Amino acid sequence: MKKADRAGRAKAGKGGERALLLQEAMPETDPAYPILAGILAVVPVSHWTFARVAPTGEITTLFGSKVQHKAMARAAEELRRQISKTPSGPRIAATLVPIDGFESGITLVFADERTHFGILTLLRTPDLGPFTSSEISMLTFALDALSDRLSALRLQPPPKTAPTAIDRIEADAVPESLEEAFYVLDGELQIVMAWSSQDQRRIAMTGLHTRIAERLPAVLEQTVRELTAAWSSEPVKQAGVAHPVQFLIVRTQPMSGPAGQFIGVRIDRFVPPNSLTGPASKFHISPREVQVLVLLLDGNHLDQIAKRLFITSSTVQDHIKSMLDKTGSRNRSELIARVLGWELAPRDLPDGTSGPQ
Repeated sequence: MKKADRAGRAKAGKGGERALLLQEAMPETDPAYPILAGILAVVPVSHWTFARVAPTGEITTLFGSKVQHKAMARAAEELRRQISKTPSGPRIAATLVPIDGFESGITLVFADERTHFGILTLLRTPDLGPFTSSEISMLTFALDALSDRLSALRLQPPPKTAPTAIDRIEADAVPESLEEAFYVLDGELQIVMAWSSQDQRRIAMTGLHTRIAERLPAVLEQTVRELTAAWSSEPVKQAGVAHPVQFLIVRTQPMSGPAGQFIGVRIDRFVPPNSLTGPASKFHISPREVQVLVLLLDGNHLDQIAKRLFITSSTVQDHIKSMLDKTGSRNRSELIARVLGWELAPRDLPDGTSGPQ
C-alpha cells in the first residue's frame, strides 16, 4: 500500500467505527485523488470530507472517511458560510459549522474567480491537537494546486478506467516553483527558523488558531532525514531534492554559522508546466473550450465530446476552430503541441496525438 494511501486513514470516530482509507472512499482515477492523498499524508486528521460543487453551486458528490447522515447538508451549509465571508477564489479558514466532538477544524474551498469546484473539511480530536503553522503552510500549497487542477478540468467527471490526459502530463512534468516555504532545522530536525510566502495569507484566516510548529509534518521530516542521511560521512554535504507528495517539492541544503551546522529546507509547490491553466490564460481559451480540449486530449471523437458536454458536433467543431485561431495553429496536432508546450513540429508528433478527425 502506498504511503500516501496509508496516511489517508482517519482515526475511528465515536462508536469505534472504522474510518475509510482514501482509496476506499474515492477511486484513484478521480482527478482530485492525488492531491487529497498528499494532503492526508502530510496532515494527519481524525475525520475528513470532500464534496464536489456543481456549476449551479450545489453539492453533487461527497466522499469522506465516514460519511454520516446529513453529511451532504453539513457540507452545503459549510460552503454557504464560507462563501458568505469570501465570495470568490480559493480560501482556507477555520471550519464554520459546529464540529461537535472535535477540537479543531479547517476547511479548504477550491475555486477560481469564476466558480467553486469543491470543499474539503479536516477535523481533529484533542489527541491530535490543533493544526500547526507548518501544516497550514502545506495546506495552502494544496489549496492552490487542487484549485488549479479542477479549474483546468472544469469538473469533468473522472474516467472509469484510465487516467485523464492531464494525469499523464503531470506524471512526467518537470516541477516549477510558484510558492515556497523555507525552514532552518537543527541536528535533531527541530525548526529553529521559518519563513513562508503564505504568511500573510495565513494571518488573514478568520478564527483559525494554530500553534507554532516545532517540527515539520512527519512525512516531510522523513524526506529531509533521507536526503541528509549521508551528510555525517560526506566531506562535502550535497544538496538534495525530493517529490514526496503530489503537490510538494522538498529541497535540502547544508547551512553553517557561528552556532554550528544546520539544515536549510525549502518546500515549493509542485506546478506542472504543462497544466492547461497557463495556456488557457495565455491564449485566452474559454472555460468551455478547455472542456473540449481536455476531452480532445483524452482521444474522444467529436460525437463523444458532444455527448459528454451536451452540445452538438458542429458546436464542438466551432470550439476547436476558435482554439486553432487563438493559438495560430494550422491543425489539431499543432494546437495540442502549442497548448502543451511541446517543441516538436507537428510533422514529428506521434500519429495518435492529432486527436479526433
